[in-house]
Amino acid sequence: MNLETLKLFLDITTLKSISKAAQKSHITQSALSQQLKSWESSLGTELLQRSNKGAKLTEAGEIAKKYATQMCKLYEDMVTEIGQLKPTEYQLSIYAIPEVCNYALPCTLFEVKRHFPQCNIKLNEALSSQIEEHILLEEGDIGFISGSSSNPEISSNQVFSDQVILVTSSTKSSPDEIEIEELHRYPLIWSTQLCCVQRTLAQTLVNDHAKLNILYNLDSIEAVKLAAIKGHGAAFLPYMSIKKELYSKQLKAIHIRDFQVYNEVHMIKKHNQKTNRDTKQLIRYIEQTLIDTLC
Repeated sequence: MNLETLKLFLDITTLKSISKAAQKSHITQSALSQQLKSWESSLGTELLQRSNKGAKLTEAGEIAKKYATQMCKLYEDMVTEIGQLKPTEYQLSIYAIPEVCNYALPCTLFEVKRHFPQCNIKLNEALSSQIEEHILLEEGDIGFISGSSSNPEISSNQVFSDQVILVTSSTKSSPDEIEIEELHRYPLIWSTQLCCVQRTLAQTLVNDHAKLNILYNLDSIEAVKLAAIKGHGAAFLPYMSIKKELYSKQLKAIHIRDFQVYNEVHMIKKHNQKTNRDTKQLIRYIEQTLIDTLC
């Protein structure tokens, strides 16, 4: 048993999957299974119950998880304390949903870098569910997701709200306002990233939600915006991603009477995550200045 085995074991308990833990550490599933079996053999007990649904901790596994967490934290404390003996640069890792990553945070991070020049900032784009996973594994210090997190190991606070607007190309003839029941008449370019739109429409239209005329789904908000500008169809897009195009009249907003969608952006952190003093100070600065520094 070594420290790496402990870390791999903790990854399995977090992800509840040996294959996902192996994929995260870039090793084969069989190699990880062999390490785990070797450790179980030395302890003389089974730590995980394996099934098609994933890996579940045994009673001995719960004890192993408790002490493995403590040992890994002690090692991290040692490395941090040794590192504090000499001045050095430090890194802040941020995970954010695409619209926040590409349109909201760049201005904030410019101000952060201006006030904390010794900090190396790494901004990563991901979907909300993936961001929570990265934060749980402590691969990121903070994350920005759509909606709140229900995971008890994560603290979640709403930091701002961005309206999602139905838009179409200004070259296309379209009304300024429609009823929600008329939405099915318009060909839609759908963004798979905007879960808030899907939830709100499902609640509002109920049985008629399936009747929407969705031409195709795109993973990228930029791709959806470009398709809308080219006149391929109407699209729901966050205001922060299209305000320039609305101002330049490349896109036109279609107001839906008595219907509004907001993308509520939450900042998340892992409870009791071990971070150094400089990183904590930096995170506090972002929390205090975020609203005033967004692009």
